[in-house]
Amino acid sequence: MKHDDKQAIALWRLGVLGPLTSARLEHGDRRRFFAEAASRVHEQPDGTRVEISARTIEDWYYAWRHGGFRALFPEDREDRGKSRAIRAEVAGHVLRAKRERPRRSIRRIIRMLERAGIVRTGELARSTVHRLLAAHGVSARPLRGPGTERRSFLPEHAGDLWVGDALHGPPAITPDGKVRKVYLLSQIDAATRYVVHSYFAFSEGAWCQEHGFKQAIAKHGLPRTYYVDLGSAYIADSLVLICAELGIRLLHTGVQDCEAKGVIERWHRTWREEVGDELPDHPLPIAELNAKHWAWLSAEYHARQHDTTSRAPREHWLSEVEHLRLVPHHKNLVEVFLHRERRHVRKDGTVRFRGRLLEVRSELVGREVELRFDTGDEAACPRVFVEDRFVCDTVPLDRLRNASRRRRRLRAEAPPDAEPSGLDPLALIEEEHYRRVRPVGAPATLDDDEDKEN
Repeated sequence: MKHDDKQAIALWRLGVLGPLTSARLEHGDRRRFFAEAASRVHEQPDGTRVEISARTIEDWYYAWRHGGFRALFPEDREDRGKSRAIRAEVAGHVLRAKRERPRRSIRRIIRMLERAGIVRTGELARSTVHRLLAAHGVSARPLRGPGTERRSFLPEHAGDLWVGDALHGPPAITPDGKVRKVYLLSQIDAATRYVVHSYFAFSEGAWCQEHGFKQAIAKHGLPRTYYVDLGSAYIADSLVLICAELGIRLLHTGVQDCEAKGVIERWHRTWREEVGDELPDHPLPIAELNAKHWAWLSAEYHARQHDTTSRAPREHWLSEVEHLRLVPHHKNLVEVFLHRERRHVRKDGTVRFRGRLLEVRSELVGREVELRFDTGDEAACPRVFVEDRFVCDTVPLDRLRNASRRRRRLRAEAPPDAEPSGLDPLALIEEEHYRRVRPVGAPATLDDDEDKEN
């Protein structure tokens, strides 16, 4: 029996004794009170109505006089922790089997003992085994793999840690009238609990996730750490490069460790209770769904005091503005968030991209280039970079136009920043030649004498 249950029974017994605990009564008066209390019906803490004998009440009274309030606590059974329905040797086997492999289920333990001939088939009931394991504190099944210690914490300042995640949302109506499932993609600041960006999208893929992340950065600057799970969008090379270029530490949770993102998981629960449960049963247009979501964020969530920080998220965030990191002036967010793929330029000056051929500058033939493109714009052509330097744009291949297009003679040109060597190779050759074929009788030059010595 738990301590709280014992304490409740002790208080109830003290109430039954009533005036006996404070009044000065003679022996005969006490006997009369025992009999009077025994004649009444008493209601136990669990609501059960019982009659109590005068002898029992007298025992409680003398126990209280000699031992005080603690003496009224019910005593544990002498066989506490032992099962009266399972033989002692069988109980030992059950406990050893569970402690040997804590994730073993009750059903598996019972089948093990039956196959080993320790018990007869059907002799052990699952409920009986469960009570035995619970009495010894080994009934729970631990998680697979090594456990991780959990501690509640708060980063010191806004922007120190953003947590990102996706929540499966309700069906919504697309702009062309179809009904599709949507996802709520969000980033929350762990220090202030301020949601830096959150919106509904029809996909939880890399482009949609990165689009939301870009909007958050454009509005609020750069976080120092971005904490996400191991979803495909969060381990994509594109996000790794984005964080590397912007000086953001990208941190991932362990495998199947959603509890590590407790900050945003708790916010998701709040959203379900306050917004998700209030949405109509029929699908809404995605624009209307986003409008309701943003209104709740602004007028309700960001404006009220948070239980953990004891401050309103908006007020807390604004008080920490001096700790936010601005995007460097030389960084163009549009270019940083472009996706990248490497291609080899073919002999005809084209690269293959998304099933079509695109033309690039002829000087790039035979070289490997990097194409940077916006995955959200299917019609846009990628830009060509070589060693992180923009070279040219791509254009769709037009074979009919190329049939009448005048070809240029390619000439290797020096880069504009090349330093002149000051040497003229043709002049040097000419000088050497005429030195060797000088007329007979012509005086030798100093250079000729040096050649002879060599």
